[in-house]
Amino acid sequence: MKEQEFQSRVSTLRNQEHFSYDDLTEITEILRGEEGCPWDREQTHKSVRNCMIEEAYEVVEAIDTQNPILMQEELGDVLFQVTFHTELAREEGIFGTQEVLDGICRKMILRHPHVFGETEVTSGADALSQWEQIKIAEKKRSTLLSRLRSIPPMLPALMRAQKIAEKIRSMPERSKTVELARSFSENGASQSLGELLYLCVCIANEKGLNAEEELTKWIEKVIEEVEADEKRQKK
Repeated sequence: MKEQEFQSRVSTLRNQEHFSYDDLTEITEILRGEEGCPWDREQTHKSVRNCMIEEAYEVVEAIDTQNPILMQEELGDVLFQVTFHTELAREEGIFGTQEVLDGICRKMILRHPHVFGETEVTSGADALSQWEQIKIAEKKRSTLLSRLRSIPPMLPALMRAQKIAEKIRSMPERSKTVELARSFSENGASQSLGELLYLCVCIANEKGLNAEEELTKWIEKVIEEVEADEKRQKK
């Protein structure tokens, strides 16, 4: 972009009252360009990795505090992270905005056949179950292990543990895990689950352990046990 053209476009953007998604992608390109921001030009996917996490948590904070003004701002920050990573990928020749939009639109259409196709569901639970089955088929995750491995290890340990427990619980052959959970509930412990979790953290502190790290280690043991069990079944 020539200097005169660049200055004209910058001036136009600076004085605009309303913006489109295309404007945001252009602003991102300008920030990454030769006449843009030195800091933005220095960044990589990895260097701004945590920014995506932080912005997502700030959206959650806005939701939890029922603050629509903050939510609007933080959703904008998340959207900028999307355009920034997309711009980095475009510069690398990997994909661009169009591919990102094509991908998410196709996914939403394919995973809602009761809306865009001929299937029917009678409840939100049915729709969610259908989504999971389509996802399993798309990703070719036919085994429990493959489904457990698909849960991002970067998630907070407690969140990851709950997702793993949900997937294991959905498998009838994992009755031992289900029975342990039922026993826990029947004994009334579920009435003070928050207290129990907090006590576990206190115990970890007393022993000089990091509760998050210990739970992460245990999650890995659970996955390894599932992997070993599936290998035994193949013999």
